Amino acid sequence: MKISEYLSEKKKYYLILGFIFSVVSIGRFNFPLLIFIWPYCFLEFLHQNEKKVIPILIVSLCLIFSNMLRWIGIYNHNDLYSLIVGIYYSVINIIPYIIDDIIYNKISKCASIFIFPLLVAFIEYIFEFVPIANNNVYAYALRNNLQIIQICSLFGCYFLSFIIALFASITNYSYNLYIKEKKISKFMYWYAIIILFITSFGSIRLLIPERGERFNIAAALGISNRMWEEEKESGFPIDVYISYMEKYIIKANYSDAKVIIFAEEAFDIYAKDRKEIINKTAKLAEKYNIFVVLTLGVVYDTNYFKNEAILISDRGNVLYNYEKRNLIPVMEYGAGYYTNMTDYKTFYTDLGYLGVVICYDINFPYYLNNLTNLGLDTLLIPSWDWDGLTEFHSTELRFRSIENGFNAMKSTANGITLSTDFKGRFLTYYQRYKCEDYFILSTVYKKGARTLYSYIGKFFNYLYLVALIIVLIIGRYKMIKERNKGENKIKIK
Repeated sequence: MKISEYLSEKKKYYLILGFIFSVVSIGRFNFPLLIFIWPYCFLEFLHQNEKKVIPILIVSLCLIFSNMLRWIGIYNHNDLYSLIVGIYYSVINIIPYIIDDIIYNKISKCASIFIFPLLVAFIEYIFEFVPIANNNVYAYALRNNLQIIQICSLFGCYFLSFIIALFASITNYSYNLYIKEKKISKFMYWYAIIILFITSFGSIRLLIPERGERFNIAAALGISNRMWEEEKESGFPIDVYISYMEKYIIKANYSDAKVIIFAEEAFDIYAKDRKEIINKTAKLAEKYNIFVVLTLGVVYDTNYFKNEAILISDRGNVLYNYEKRNLIPVMEYGAGYYTNMTDYKTFYTDLGYLGVVICYDINFPYYLNNLTNLGLDTLLIPSWDWDGLTEFHSTELRFRSIENGFNAMKSTANGITLSTDFKGRFLTYYQRYKCEDYFILSTVYKKGARTLYSYIGKFFNYLYLVALIIVLIIGRYKMIKERNKGENKIKIK
């Protein structure tokens, strides 16, 4: 069969629309409604071709190129890295299409509806355990629709990906049913009911007023960013750091802030100075009665660095020495950064349960789900973003807050500093692309809101695999039963 036969006039349009819409639905460009359409276009193209290999290769190429266009330049203007990440994301996208296309004609058509969405949700979940964080999750295209994404408090972001992908498979099934039998599928009605439930739930959750005490968190940049801007080889003297820090702690104290958090690696030091800066910061915390998140870039030798965030109480006690758990591939892995894989911890204070993670850690849902099982109320996140990815990385925090019911404060160098409540609403949003001094104050609730997903998240995502196996068994059984019934009718005739 020639390639042109796979690309008839009608099939070609599905392919073209699928490619264009997949480019602009998520990532650099974000037209969220298109995330519902392009999976349908590719499914329709595949299901209309009886042969498997060539159509799958064509769709795979479309996804590879669309992901390259979608993410190129996003990763710190490193086009090679963006290219590698784009190919990696396309692999995640391609797998559900390959498996669905192989299975499609081997089970009953009703059962086949659920194969693609279950695969999408489960594969997205599995790939969150890979060091390259998956920013390509279908649900993230809807990150600015607060009403819709409230459902993540019940079932997590992968459920929303399942719902998006389900639209593609139901539309594919319903369209072909209408062509053959001129009737509307009952699945379309059920899908409409599900969407109505999701939007109603989100609206009600957002309308419920919040009550309870609040407190102020201050965010400041940190002086090491000047060093990076000026391309200096080493950090400033410890007294310079302490003087800078005291200036902003006084400012925070005057603003009635109970916590001050600095950006990631705000104070770049040598290992020999580590103890001194911690002790002097602890004295400042006690003097001004404020919690401090001290963020250090510790240089042990030319090939050995640590990225730390040290939580110091308002009484000058070091509560937690956190080392960045998830290192960025290429940029930190292989660049000398090291981590001891810090244990999960939260600390009960007069401000509720406080926790700390660093930057890239928020891209891994399972990791933050572990923290909420320890009663997390407010998450403090030192971060260092870059042009291109900063908005995407920052708004993704909404999903973590909604899923797990915590408030969050993210203090960022070269990007977006923001705070969210446990419903994902931005309380503060400040965008800064150059490393300059800033001081930002945000008011957050002392208490979070435990969500269903914070309890069931550890095992709920595996239900996609269980459901997939059940659907395959039932679908295969129904197809064999229907085939045998058809053969018996022929014999009787």
